[in-house]
Amino acid sequence: METGATDTVSRRNPEGLFLRWDGREVQWAWMFRDSDTQETEFSFGHREVSKISMLPEVLRALKGRFSAVNEVVYAQRFARTTIVPAIVLKDDSEAAEKWFKLHHAPTKDVDLRILHLESIEGEPVFVEGLDGDWEASVKKSFPQAQGVIQSAVLMETAISISRQSDVWVVVIDAGKRGADFAASSNGNAVWSGHSLKGDPESILYSVVNAMHRNGIEQDGVAVRFAGAIGQDLNAVFKRFFSDTACLGLSEWEGLKLLSK
Repeated sequence: METGATDTVSRRNPEGLFLRWDGREVQWAWMFRDSDTQETEFSFGHREVSKISMLPEVLRALKGRFSAVNEVVYAQRFARTTIVPAIVLKDDSEAAEKWFKLHHAPTKDVDLRILHLESIEGEPVFVEGLDGDWEASVKKSFPQAQGVIQSAVLMETAISISRQSDVWVVVIDAGKRGADFAASSNGNAVWSGHSLKGDPESILYSVVNAMHRNGIEQDGVAVRFAGAIGQDLNAVFKRFFSDTACLGLSEWEGLKLLSK
């Protein structure tokens, strides 16, 4: 199933393909430039994967469909992620692994993705546990693909907004199966997290719990949703926060942020 503009018109010049995986569904955004208007546009699609053995087949189909694309970026949704100040890690991958294990206590060894946001105050380092099936499937079809961390992408957006505000800015990208969170204060990264539940109450609880741990009151928080949200989620958050808004009108805004 695909939404958005069709991608068969010859005057559309491919610029990038952006992929996400939530454990059950592959989502993609194809970015192209209209050769007449020179405007950048997106076409979106998604495919349910009922058996993990189907995942390589889905990626191969995307490879055949978008073979002309050079830039490929991919990420996981709702992944276990730890954020640590760079000064603590000192470019030590073993230290990053120890912090990840401390925060998440994985029952088995997992490969990690480490991303250092050097351009941000405090230089936060994101450490993410990887889904091996997703990593292997993407790399087999798109060897040139660049892996990014979804919560780090959200954090960059939160930081950009918080630099113009004196409140805690929380950016939420919610889906049917969960949500990713990032919070910033005065241009600093203060919290990132995820929920493996997609119901409004669980998503709200994650935010309120993090807020209370950091001693933040309700009137000191601005909530920004990365995309259109359901009325239920909107109504639940508005009971607690007076400053809420959507970043963009599409449900795919969180996926589009991978292109930034």
